Amino acid sequence: MPLKQPLTDTVPEHDPEHLPIAEPMSIEAAVEIFFGDLRLAPRSRRTYRQGISKFTKHLEQHEGIDPATTPITDLTTDHVTSFAATIVPSDIRTPEEVSRMRTAQNNLAAVRKFCAYISAYDLHPQISTDRLKVRIAAMMPRFTPPPPDVKLPDLVRIVQHVTTGPREEKPHLELRRLKVRAMILFIFRTGVRVSELCALRRRDIDLDAGTAGIYRAKGGKSRTVHFDNETATAIVAYWGHRGDQLRGSGALPAFSGRDKVGEPGNAISPRTVEHIVAELCKHLGIESEVTP
Repeated sequence: MPLKQPLTDTVPEHDPEHLPIAEPMSIEAAVEIFFGDLRLAPRSRRTYRQGISKFTKHLEQHEGIDPATTPITDLTTDHVTSFAATIVPSDIRTPEEVSRMRTAQNNLAAVRKFCAYISAYDLHPQISTDRLKVRIAAMMPRFTPPPPDVKLPDLVRIVQHVTTGPREEKPHLELRRLKVRAMILFIFRTGVRVSELCALRRRDIDLDAGTAGIYRAKGGKSRTVHFDNETATAIVAYWGHRGDQLRGSGALPAFSGRDKVGEPGNAISPRTVEHIVAELCKHLGIESEVTP
């Protein structure tokens, strides 16, 4: 006759009520999950990363919190408002203070979005985003960003310079000249953002209609921009000198990063566009803040 198993207080391992409670993840781990899910343009993503990095450094240096080991649930509204107090200028009268305020707004936008994320995805349900919004708003001075100090005559000088420059003898230098001319005219006529310019493909530009489709721009919105015949002619000259084929070229970047005939390569980067504009301003002696 089989012996009966002795009764014990042992709890089956599969009993969910007696499974060990998982420890909350660290602040650092939550930050990486946040950026893994973040859907932003590369430039905005870098801006958010800088803001979050400043915040975690503040926690470590001023709050005695190690982001690598401290649970995300230890984060409080007071930590965020303390960070805000260190980066928001007390007054805004000088250009330097205006710049600091803009940076502070960007940093706090990143931190608030992070807090909203960890609350919405139950990584830290106790943190109140509504409370955080009210408290930060109360700390912010009244501030309306001044318009950029850009003078139309300076822009016209840049356009005239790129459209009247002499031809270059070497093919790659002539290709660069044509690219800069087409690019500057396109930016000037359409007013597109740098990131939008860099994302353009040949198929996005209708030379006959003088239009370009901007897809998934800032805020995920799309729109159509218009340009004139001079701009269309400059683009045609650039693409022709680049050596694009008549068929199968729709996926090629509208503006290449490299200047090599017959090899379009990858799209031009925002940093390269900004560098080109800065070099033009330096060459022409333009002191106003011209940014594409």
